[in-house]
Amino acid sequence: MPLELQWAVDERVEGLEALLTRVCEACFDLEGVKNAGMTVRIASKEEVHALNREMRGVDRETDVLSFPTVSFRPDHTAGKEPARVRRQYDPSLGWCNLGDCVISLSRAREQAAEYGHSLSRELGYLTAHSAFHLMGYDHEGEADRAAMRQMEERAMQRVSLLRTEETSMTDQQLFDLACEAMHRAYTPYSNFKVGACLLSSDGRVFQGCNIENASYGATICAERSAVSRAVMEGARSFTAIAVVGSSAQAWPCGICRQVLNEFSDGMRVICGQYGQGFDVVPLAELLPHSFGPEHLGVQEDSDGK
Repeated sequence: MPLELQWAVDERVEGLEALLTRVCEACFDLEGVKNAGMTVRIASKEEVHALNREMRGVDRETDVLSFPTVSFRPDHTAGKEPARVRRQYDPSLGWCNLGDCVISLSRAREQAAEYGHSLSRELGYLTAHSAFHLMGYDHEGEADRAAMRQMEERAMQRVSLLRTEETSMTDQQLFDLACEAMHRAYTPYSNFKVGACLLSSDGRVFQGCNIENASYGATICAERSAVSRAVMEGARSFTAIAVVGSSAQAWPCGICRQVLNEFSDGMRVICGQYGQGFDVVPLAELLPHSFGPEHLGVQEDSDGK
């Protein structure tokens, strides 16, 4: 696990360790850094203010502070400096500790209310922001700021924490995220990798990949992998899915079409081959005369109520 979570406040946020672990994994994976992590300390506003004054000479409150263990060369980030990363290996942790992140819980709560999103989303973003600082990113200049922001957005997309207003996804962006997911497929038998990216009605995205099994019937398709993840995160209505195959187009199989139809809100299917273009068709065209919840008198809203 690439994260050590420390609590310096009495209040606890349920599920935070699992969430921040996913955020860290996404950040380090995007950078291409292996077996590395960070320490996240959830602290009071007063503690963060004091650290800001003592360590940085800035006498004011702030939301998050980052203390890297590695000094990377100019214009280099952790992905380009694997040797420096490896020197931070901590045998007690089992991974390379790239530094500490200290987050003010009360400040995070205030900002979540101000921006109109969840506390979990705010804590996830602050952790991602710090993780990229620890890997050598900065936001002093315009170009550096844009590069860092792009990495933060990609990480937040991976863990489905982007705000709805940030997630006006294009077909190309969905397809690119499906391509990212494809590279994580487990396909020792067919070597045919498939990635999927599902767009929910509230703007969140969920990736999935195919997972093969020695008992072939136990194989999980990328589309159903994405749906399972989305349902676990509370999404119940989807507007589009992008699917990519490693060596050919991978249109959803029959059972995946039926599963997608269960949660479809006029869903569009974006399908292509890796490194090639893609086609877009409505799910209704792939599954005409479909049978769904409405035939059983069941109508769910997007929250599953």
